[in-house]
Amino acid sequence: MTVAVIGLIAVQLYWISNLIKVERERFHRNVIHSLLSVVDKIEKEEAAKTLLLHISTEGKKNTSLTGKKKGNTRESEVYIHDSSSKARVVKIFSDEAPYKFNPKNDFDSSKKGVQLRVFAFSPDRRTSIVPQRYVWHADYDTIVKNKQALVQKVITEMIEVNSQKKIEDRVSINQLNNLLKDEFSSRGIDTNFYFGVNKTNKDSLALLKSGADTTELKKSRLRTLLFPAEMFLDRNELVVYFPDEQRQILSSIAGMLGLSVGLILVIVGMFFKTVQMFLKQKKITQVKNDLINNITHEFKTPISTISLACEALNEPILLSEKNSVNRYSKIIREENNRLKIMVETLLNTAAMEKSEFNLSKEEIDLPDLIISASSKYDEAIKQKEGKIIFELNAVQSTITGDEFHLANIITNLIDNAIKYNERKPEITISTQNENKSIVVSVKDNGIGIPKEYLPKIFETFYRVSNGNIQNVRGNGIGLSYTKKIVEAHNGKISVSSDVGRGSEFRITLPLDNEL
Repeated sequence: MTVAVIGLIAVQLYWISNLIKVERERFHRNVIHSLLSVVDKIEKEEAAKTLLLHISTEGKKNTSLTGKKKGNTRESEVYIHDSSSKARVVKIFSDEAPYKFNPKNDFDSSKKGVQLRVFAFSPDRRTSIVPQRYVWHADYDTIVKNKQALVQKVITEMIEVNSQKKIEDRVSINQLNNLLKDEFSSRGIDTNFYFGVNKTNKDSLALLKSGADTTELKKSRLRTLLFPAEMFLDRNELVVYFPDEQRQILSSIAGMLGLSVGLILVIVGMFFKTVQMFLKQKKITQVKNDLINNITHEFKTPISTISLACEALNEPILLSEKNSVNRYSKIIREENNRLKIMVETLLNTAAMEKSEFNLSKEEIDLPDLIISASSKYDEAIKQKEGKIIFELNAVQSTITGDEFHLANIITNLIDNAIKYNERKPEITISTQNENKSIVVSVKDNGIGIPKEYLPKIFETFYRVSNGNIQNVRGNGIGLSYTKKIVEAHNGKISVSSDVGRGSEFRITLPLDNEL
């Protein structure tokens, strides 16, 4: 299962990696297409600028003004010698100040060439009541040949003049920035960018955008040639880089990436919970087996004792001795009570786990209950040459609770203090009043509990497996049962311990308790 999950996650990560790679290639492709488009626009703008400049220059060069007075106006004639056709209609347009030309088709074929009358008006016609009319003289071979010559001249200048200019004189930073910004925006690239022009023959950068990192520009592969048709001249590259390129790429696939990462987390979470469940079930199985073994041992001892006592009572000689009969009868009664307590504890623990636990409500004098519960261990304490010390100093000691279960928690604590002790047991049981409560303390001089195990000792079936503790049989439910009973009485239980010196359990029960 582990191999399958790892393989599934690996495949998912592989597809995520491929998705990022494809998106990066698409991003670079869009950037390169944008750069090519910008270069094309720059070339067209330069050609258009050169062409307009020559049109303006030719218009001024080939025109002259003459006129003759006719009344309140001036009038002249334009003779256009057209080698292709004497009847060709020629139109001349210009918006240059101070005149606006308005050609009219007015020619006489009897004269040499084609006659065209052109009226020129001042742009501000509101200041003139009678428009002045002027005629411009110009000699052309043909319109077609003249345009061909103009285009040829423009191309020649673009090759010979513009190509010899420095790149700084041909393009500007603002021009590049505006064109790049428009192209990137049209292709969905809205992140910040920096650019520069790399002079390949000198390996130096020019026309840098403010804030550009020259190291990043030189490393960038996002570049294209400016004026690529100028093959035999110095080459200049338009270079661009994006400081937030990775963020732009990830944002474009954020939905798919989030879904993939979410699925991976779900898979890992489910796998973790499954393994955790397996380990928990394994632990429960182990605890169950230990519990069966411990309960078997706990039941075996009193059963064996009762069996031996019964066999002794069947002896005819002992029947005549009243003291012997009483002694063996007491042993049977005590062991029977011990079995009853263990069975009741197991049943109550199961009931508490199912939330089917009910307490009997009655007034209890806690010191009397403590002394009565402790008396059951007089014989065990005597055999180990130990003692139980009572310091019952609480002034208010009457509480409302379940006598049977409260007695059980006292006996559980005393039983643990005797079992987990390698010396003569010395158990101190004290009571005192604190904040409208009564505090019962059971302190011993046993082997103690390591600090790392203290938070777990109240868990059901938990037993500390360290040192000599495991040498003592138990079912692991005594302290768990004790805590549940105390909490059922709206109380609290805490423990402090020092390894090798003993432990102290403090039970706090409210005096005005209402179950």
